[in-house]
Amino acid sequence: MSPIRQILILAVVTAAILTAGCMQSTTEPQPAPAAPPVNVTVPFAPIPVSSQNGVNLAYELELSPTGDETFVPENVEVIDPATGDVLWSVDGELLAVLYHPATSPPPTAEELEDGTGKLPLPRISLWFKVAPDAVPDRLVHRLTLNPAGSGLPPVTLTGGNVTVRKDLAPVVIGSPVRGPGWTAAETTDPMTHHFLGQITMNGVTRVPQRYAQDWIYLDPATGQAAAGNVTLAKNFFGYGREIYSVANGTVVDAMDGLPDHECIYSAPPATVATAAGNYVIVDIGNQKFACYAHMIPGSLRVGIGDSVTEGQVLGLMGNSGNSDLPHLHFQVVTDTPSFLGAEGYPHVYRSFDVIGGVNQTLVEERSSGSDYPITRIYSEFGDYVTFSAQPVPQQNNLTENWAVVRFP
Repeated sequence: MSPIRQILILAVVTAAILTAGCMQSTTEPQPAPAAPPVNVTVPFAPIPVSSQNGVNLAYELELSPTGDETFVPENVEVIDPATGDVLWSVDGELLAVLYHPATSPPPTAEELEDGTGKLPLPRISLWFKVAPDAVPDRLVHRLTLNPAGSGLPPVTLTGGNVTVRKDLAPVVIGSPVRGPGWTAAETTDPMTHHFLGQITMNGVTRVPQRYAQDWIYLDPATGQAAAGNVTLAKNFFGYGREIYSVANGTVVDAMDGLPDHECIYSAPPATVATAAGNYVIVDIGNQKFACYAHMIPGSLRVGIGDSVTEGQVLGLMGNSGNSDLPHLHFQVVTDTPSFLGAEGYPHVYRSFDVIGGVNQTLVEERSSGSDYPITRIYSEFGDYVTFSAQPVPQQNNLTENWAVVRFP
């Protein structure tokens, strides 16, 4: 049932029995409530996925204006309709980042078919955590919208009534890399380029990298990411490390032969064809596909049609495609074996240990200065890493953003 209540006006009939007969009177018909200025929907319902700090719910609101007015969101509240509790709210600078306005001029039919980051309709990205014992059955959203440029007051409406997909489960997988010293960037957080990337392809807007992770290798003793001249990709400790299949399956797509970028932060503008660099996509069953990107040219050990087993080497970590520095970009998608043309699907790792973390706040503080080049981060990365006195074992969880872990 829509949270926007439809008020049914009932005619009230009053009868008075008089000696002269019967008299009947009715109330005047009342106008129907005005339609909301924006219809709010959830294109891909959230699937609960556990991580060390809670259960993650990640999804998007799509806003379809019913008229010509342009609305800009000022506040969004996520509500559990069973209790009325506000589970999460967002406004200000964070909402400005999570809001994706419709592109003007709108994308062409060709762009919508071939692949584009341009949006035909506005969207809002939402990612928040709840306690494991407090995952709601449904969600509804209260939005405050500002009619841009009209001088009219803000409008508050409810919408986006959606069932949380407790009937679906994340894919449980092995590890794509091995040993201690791995940190996953751009994950389990609303402020990541993976989650915020809205791609329209084949006429459908999706978030292919919703749960994607960038795996970077650090020296497990010092936390350093590279040695010597850190502007050179080959000097990163992760460069050339083996990448493993996370499950049994069949290779359904692969690319080899694209060059590595010798220097970090030197990748040319990406295209749909080159974004993943040298890659492998494995069908792991149930219409789920594991995607591995940015490998060294010539390092792929498998080809299309090959059967692979969990733990089998697929290739070597490199810096090809849309890559700033050597890392493994890993994601799982559903329905279509594509990095950009499929919906991202959650995965959890069967087993790993959290052995430390990267102080992202300190990274941001230091790197905000104009005299601090971004490459300097990687010459002193160990300053930002703290190792725990004791490992924290995890099972069937997604890794938290910038956690440092040990894989079996």
